[in-house]
This record gives sequence, structure tokens and C-alpha cells, in this order.
Amino acid sequence: MDQSIKHVWIIGASSGIGAALAKKYDQNGWRVTASARNAETLDDLASSGHKISSLVMDVQDAGAFDHAIAQFNQTGSLPDLVIFSAATYRPGGLDVLTHKDANNHMATNYLAAVGLIEAITPEFTKRGHGHLAIIASLSGYCGLPNAALYGPTKAALINLCETLKPDYDQLGLKLSLINPGFVKTPMTDKNSFSMPFLLSPEQAADKISTGLARGKFEIAFPWPLSISLKILQKMPYALYFKLTKRLAS
Repeated sequence: MDQSIKHVWIIGASSGIGAALAKKYDQNGWRVTASARNAETLDDLASSGHKISSLVMDVQDAGAFDHAIAQFNQTGSLPDLVIFSAATYRPGGLDVLTHKDANNHMATNYLAAVGLIEAITPEFTKRGHGHLAIIASLSGYCGLPNAALYGPTKAALINLCETLKPDYDQLGLKLSLINPGFVKTPMTDKNSFSMPFLLSPEQAADKISTGLARGKFEIAFPWPLSISLKILQKMPYALYFKLTKRLAS
């Protein structure tokens, strides 16, 4: 293998932002390893590119990340950049909030990221460099209608990345937090409400890859929605709930 070619591992690459990122990095000359549960979808993705290979895995499997990293080490191909894009989503509030569904969302969206961090950080540290990027969401900035299952998992990811950034800096490693707004994917296709500033997966991939190349910690987009939610986050609750009530209607 040509060691001068950079290697990106994208987890959650079967559709949406993850698939668009795989194609983007492949077009940019990177070696791409695409992971997800659906082998057939990954094979289709791999056949569409030049240097895309598939690595089937279930992020809820506690040993999946260790197994994948062992494979990389055996071939001397530990990724330079790892992007965590795996997620599950069911819109709704009290009508969908159950312990079972909340546990599934937390296992896929948050605990899987923790498992990845636990597995990849020592490998990056031994090598002396590495870049980890975690895709959260602007919905993690504050509590929003129709996000009772999804929003708290993304808020947890944001808090986790903020917590770990100084540790990564001390180790000489890079950590990035990606907070997209609405992107047209199979997940957002479930929404019955208006989605302002809706982007295509390709537009999102462009913004993410550019931000990562610049070494940014937070990559948040689109900026009008990002700023609006940051302002909403700082508002007194009386005004905050008045505005979010309008969003729910």
C-alpha cells in the first residue's frame, strides 16, 4: 500500500452524510474504508468509487471497533482520519418516548461513539497522530420539539467532545465536532415539519471535509440556523418556551 495516500474510516457510511463523505474523500484521492451494518449497500458504495472498501460492522457490538482496528493494524493501514456518522432517528415527543427506544438511540448515537473513542485513541497515541471527527447535530444545542429521542443523544456527544478536547490536545491528537442542521437524508425524510436551510448530503460533505482540512474543532452549519439556535439557547425560559411552542405548532 502507498503510505503517502491518506486513509479515512467512515462509520455510518451506508447513506446520507456518511455515504456522501465516502464519495467526497474518494474523489479527493483518499483511501476510504466505509462501515455500516448493510453489506449490500456498502458493496454498492464501494463499487462506485476508486479506493473505497467496505467493512461491515454493527456499532452496538461492543467488540466491533477492536476487531476493525485489529484488521487495520494487521495490514499497516490504521486510518489517519476517523469520522463517526452512525445514527438512528425517530421524530416525536412524549408520543414516542419509551425506555426501549431511548436505549436504542443512546446505544447507536452516543455509546457507540464512546466505544470508538475507547478503541481508537490508544492506537492514535501509539502512532503519535490521528484525527477523530464526531457528527452530532445542531439539535443538541438545546431541547427542541419532536426530538425527545434524538436530541439528548446529540447533546451528550457535544458535551463529550467539549470535555475530551483538552485531553486530545495534550496527546497531540485532533478532535473535531460536527454539528449539521437539516440535511436531506433517509432520516430527515421522516419529518413532517418544515426544515429551514435544508442541504443536500453533498453540500454537507463539502462543508465537513473543508472544515476538517482546516483543523477546526466545531464545524456547524448552516450558519443562520447555528446562530439562531445558539441565541435561543441563551434566552430566559419564559421566552425560550414561547418560541419553541411556535416551532411545535
